[in-house]
Amino acid sequence: SAIAIVNEIRARGPLTQTVMGVTIISDVLVIVIFGLNLEIAEALLTDVSFNLGFALLLLFELLFAMVMGIILAYILKLILTLHMDGRIKIILILATGYAIFALSTLLHDNSHDYLNITLTLEPLLVCMIAGFWVTNRTNYRAEFLKLLEEVAPIVYIIFFTLTGASLALDVLAATWHIALALFAVRLLGIFIGAFSGGVIARDPMKFNRVSWLTYVTMAGVSLGLAKEVADKFPTWGPELATIIIAVIVLNQIVGPPMFKWALNRVGEAHPRHEKSAFDGVRDAIIFGIDGQAVALSRQLVAHGWQVKTACLDTQLLGTGTAVSDLHIHPINNFSIDTLRALNAENADAIVTLLSDDENYQICETAYEHLGTEILVVRLNNRANFDRFHRLGALIVDPATVMVGLLDHFVRSPSAASLLLGMDEGQDVVDVEVRNKDLHGITLRELRLPLDTLIMSVQRDGHAIISHGYTELHYGDRITVVGSVDSLEEIFLRFDEQI
Repeated sequence: SAIAIVNEIRARGPLTQTVMGVTIISDVLVIVIFGLNLEIAEALLTDVSFNLGFALLLLFELLFAMVMGIILAYILKLILTLHMDGRIKIILILATGYAIFALSTLLHDNSHDYLNITLTLEPLLVCMIAGFWVTNRTNYRAEFLKLLEEVAPIVYIIFFTLTGASLALDVLAATWHIALALFAVRLLGIFIGAFSGGVIARDPMKFNRVSWLTYVTMAGVSLGLAKEVADKFPTWGPELATIIIAVIVLNQIVGPPMFKWALNRVGEAHPRHEKSAFDGVRDAIIFGIDGQAVALSRQLVAHGWQVKTACLDTQLLGTGTAVSDLHIHPINNFSIDTLRALNAENADAIVTLLSDDENYQICETAYEHLGTEILVVRLNNRANFDRFHRLGALIVDPATVMVGLLDHFVRSPSAASLLLGMDEGQDVVDVEVRNKDLHGITLRELRLPLDTLIMSVQRDGHAIISHGYTELHYGDRITVVGSVDSLEEIFLRFDEQI
């Protein structure tokens, strides 16, 4: 949950780094301490005496889990080296994980008969060590994470369904006050620990006051441990697991909002700014003054857009391109004040055709302070693809765009010609629903011009499989193909009615 929230609001800063470090370390320590406490609890229930031998046994089991984790890591590495379909690798990875749990059960049930001691292998700790080893000590990190991401939804569905099915609602109804008490005690403990730790570390007081809010959220590992308690002690484990899961749910309800609020409070959150309302004018700002920038400006102007071309003073002095027909705006930097001076908050699109660092500075500023919906980037170095992608930018890679275009001309020449505007009198455009009277209207009720066709509907950044009964919502973005005159008619109809 913590990682998802940090990625969602693009948080960065000292508090965020501390929180992520503590979260990762706490997951490791929780599993280790849980394994030790599980052994102690089992010893208490079976009247096993606490002595030096018992302590050495706990230490041996911990070392044994580490060794098994490394062995599992090498098995996973072997699977990843195989040249086979990814789905088969996923099956093998899941099989090895299941084998660890089966081995743990087999060892616990039979070790006493052969060794006169009961050995316990903590499977979660073994798998965690194996994952750590594969991602940090091998060259298969990217492929391993990709395979895990593909199979994660299936595993999550099974796991959470099983967890929900194991909940005893009658027990929860009788012990809800205990769950609330544990929830309150946990909050108090987190506050004392986080505040005192920050004071000892001499962190700024503005961090110490709110840092405890970032540690409230909890989920995955805790749910797995609760389920293990239920399986380990069938007589009273399910009741305890129900209480623990109730506490986890409470923390998961209040934790994420607290986390976001704390990071926003200390100024480390960088979410996307809310976009401005459409002002009735289709306008774009193009950063750059090379031949492609000039050609794009003229092309957009020909399609009825109002275009501003911005470039640094030094770039303008060095160009030999004739640009007398364009609105050129010399600038000194790419700060938010400069963008606002260009009226960028009302721009429908920003196109960056500069170096990757300059492009990223512009896109990040527009993302955080302006909320510009359409950010188009001409990529210079493929290594920078991910950081632009995280901003939701539309990325044009010159190294691959020509191959992709030729591919479409071969496989779908009509669509490619239409996209490039090569069919005279035909065009394809995106239209945003600004007419509130169209909210809730189905596509079949629009009665559009006969020479137009709706190709797709996008809502909240997601494409919708559209058909005649698809209802329009205010703010939807509709892709329409048709004649130029009919498209202008659709623009007027979908626009805000005054």
